[in-house]
Amino acid sequence: MTLPALIPWQEMRERLLVIFPEGMPDRGFLVRDMTARTVFTALYLGAVAGSDTWLAPRHVLRMSDGQAACQDDTSRRAYLAEMSKAKAPSPPGRWYAENTREPLRDEVIRQGLVPVNAMVERAGVPTTSPAGRYALQPAFAALFHPALTSAQLEAEAEAWRRAHLSAAALARAALVRASASTASGNITVQCPGGPSIILPPGPSPIITKAVIEVFAPAFLGDPRVAWVSDSANKRPFRDAPLEKALGITLDAAELLPDVVLVDLDPPNRPGEALLVFVEVVASDGPVTEQRLRTLLDLIAASPRRYRPEHAAFITAYMDRGGDPARRTMSRLAWRSFAWFVSEPDKLLQLHDGRSANRKLAALL
Repeated sequence: MTLPALIPWQEMRERLLVIFPEGMPDRGFLVRDMTARTVFTALYLGAVAGSDTWLAPRHVLRMSDGQAACQDDTSRRAYLAEMSKAKAPSPPGRWYAENTREPLRDEVIRQGLVPVNAMVERAGVPTTSPAGRYALQPAFAALFHPALTSAQLEAEAEAWRRAHLSAAALARAALVRASASTASGNITVQCPGGPSIILPPGPSPIITKAVIEVFAPAFLGDPRVAWVSDSANKRPFRDAPLEKALGITLDAAELLPDVVLVDLDPPNRPGEALLVFVEVVASDGPVTEQRLRTLLDLIAASPRRYRPEHAAFITAYMDRGGDPARRTMSRLAWRSFAWFVSEPDKLLQLHDGRSANRKLAALL
């Protein structure tokens, strides 16, 4: 049987960026160089489901640029035969050292390609066996055919996602793509129970719009917008009558967060108001411990002397798989929350047992 036609692994990585768009869960595992090289090696060997040829991690580890350039069927079959031996020699210029076997197997294959139905794992192979056990799904392998044009790849990739990815994964990616597509023009934001405001284009205003129009109605009882910063022209939106009624003064000099929401009717807390401070993170600037303490001091010094339970702190991201979330998540303050535009009905809580001593069952 003729082996699949090949394109360079670098081009395969470019195609992976199209196949798995922004917003895909675990996208970082799916679009890295190691993943592209894994797909290349699988196609180099002909490890496509139904062919009875199977990929092992060592086939990728021991591949080299020199070997990859030998693309006639004879050379490719000889590589498979040689590297399938229990004591195969270590070739010069190999792509990866032996100690990278586990990241390749666990992150690229088991947590990356297999869960999204791009790769299948052969059943019945003992874990200690050196035999190959992975193969690309035929429909996924077809996305790397050299004859595909850019337009064809876009269409085929979309069809493949519809057929093979979960509804949740598709919805998450669609939300991120839709947000990105509106980022080039001024952004109109409709405040709940109030006026609309205009924000300049950019990734931060896109998240701000979602915080106000999606997060606030979903998670607050009777939401209002007290403050929205606008770093482009330094003139924030503010609701002065609401500030006066709450007994707080919102001032840019106080280094306020990007959005201040107020819940005028928080569930199960009659007669109270909940102040909600939101940091929008398109690149940096989450709610850290220092930011949380500064804001608590601010509201404690107000005429109403608000207590910590009268405030909530949110860090809003586009997607939890994106670089901003991965880079800043470790800095989030305890007793704060994280919310993601791509998963709008979910809220991540950083529970602090010191301030709210609840057992696990009470958090479920």
